[in-house]
Amino acid sequence: MQLPPLAWLDLPTGPLAYRRGGEGPPLLLIHGWGGASRYWVGAFASLADRYDIIALDLPGFGASPPPQGAATLGDLTRSAVFAMQALDLKALAIGGHSFGAGVGLLMAGAFPEQVHRLALVSFGLPRSASEALMITQLHIQMRTNSALLAPWLDVWRPWLALWRPWLRQFWLTPPFPALLASQAVYDLTQIPYPMLAMGVTDLLAMDARVGLEAASSTGDPLVLAAIEHVKAPTLILSGREDPIFPAAAVTALAEALPQSGLVLLDRCGHIPMAEHPVAFYTTLGSFLAA
Repeated sequence: MQLPPLAWLDLPTGPLAYRRGGEGPPLLLIHGWGGASRYWVGAFASLADRYDIIALDLPGFGASPPPQGAATLGDLTRSAVFAMQALDLKALAIGGHSFGAGVGLLMAGAFPEQVHRLALVSFGLPRSASEALMITQLHIQMRTNSALLAPWLDVWRPWLALWRPWLRQFWLTPPFPALLASQAVYDLTQIPYPMLAMGVTDLLAMDARVGLEAASSTGDPLVLAAIEHVKAPTLILSGREDPIFPAAAVTALAEALPQSGLVLLDRCGHIPMAEHPVAFYTTLGSFLAA
């Protein structure tokens, strides 16, 4: 199945692009940092016969323009909530990848009666008290740096846009897509070049200020606060060799959510929907149908 075309919502936080296709109960999918709605192409191919799939381009990612205000985890979650309300999704399942898993977690914590199932992909928590302290300090430092740099990145946006086609041409020339992907992917031979190229294109399309502010949400205390309010049965699905959220961090998240089930895919890194799409979507589909 091909990707559904982009549609648009006019939200209080600004215009937001999304893709929608399929029939059945709604399934809201939220991409990660540097991603976009189209990397859920496998969901539309394998789950659209059972679910009404809505995949967002968060503000500043994919086709969506950057928001007028900040783009932290809390701010981008607010945009996703506005989208949920604008689409009148009264009862739904949510799936989020990496940064998008943080968004989904916050939504499930804020709307426990609406979110009936939650899938958190390639996401984790600190593995120890010392690591939690280090990540908290990193969060404070990154938020400070972001606050200082964000105004300048807004000023530079037109010039960065002029450079983007040249950057895209450079980074799409082999072997550079593989070099970029190797930072997150376990086995590059598992991903066809068109999928790699799509990921690189989406990464380069990310607004610089939004990317910086979203990255500064690492260690955001909103995540731990939300966990206490999540009621939905939760699938925690990750690659066993994920270099960004190691298996121990993913296990720590599972232990913090007693209603969760943990699945680790072998020989898989940070992007399981691209690295092992059959196993990934089979696992996700079984969880949603349970």
